[in-house]
Amino acid sequence: MQTDVNNNHGVKQKYLLLIIFLLIINFSNFISVSALSVAVHVPEKYTDVVAGERFYFEIEVKYPENPKRKDLKLNYEIIDSDGKLIAQSKVLKAVETQASFIDFIVIPESASKGLYIIRVKIADYEDLSEEVEASFQIVGSGFGQVQIYFFIILGVLILVAILVITSLFVTRRRR
Repeated sequence: MQTDVNNNHGVKQKYLLLIIFLLIINFSNFISVSALSVAVHVPEKYTDVVAGERFYFEIEVKYPENPKRKDLKLNYEIIDSDGKLIAQSKVLKAVETQASFIDFIVIPESASKGLYIIRVKIADYEDLSEEVEASFQIVGSGFGQVQIYFFIILGVLILVAILVITSLFVTRRRR
């Protein structure tokens, strides 16, 4: 009977040592994970954009576990419906626990009408990396609008010139 109690006591000690050993190994293997949350939002005014103009978007970064100011690399990419990169911009922003800002990228004039994606990739100088996307429409080329404005201004100038010439002609006839 005494040997059973000693035997049980020895088994309990072995299990206790095994549990302590496993806990120590688990705590030593914990990798610090950063809770970075990123969101990109396209304001309603910029869901339809003309090629050749600036496309504005909002970025919200939440980094609650960050104890101090940290530089983050932001990579903005405009992707067409075929997955082809048509524009890219890279910036560096300093973030503490959270940041919200509006940024822009210029849409190339060569971009055709259709659905496009703004992809925002955020990374630090270590192993932190996040990627988010939002979609928007390119509704036409900005070159067409420039032509319209040019012809309107040209038409107004011609009209003013005709009025000035007729006014001069009428005042000379009266003399």
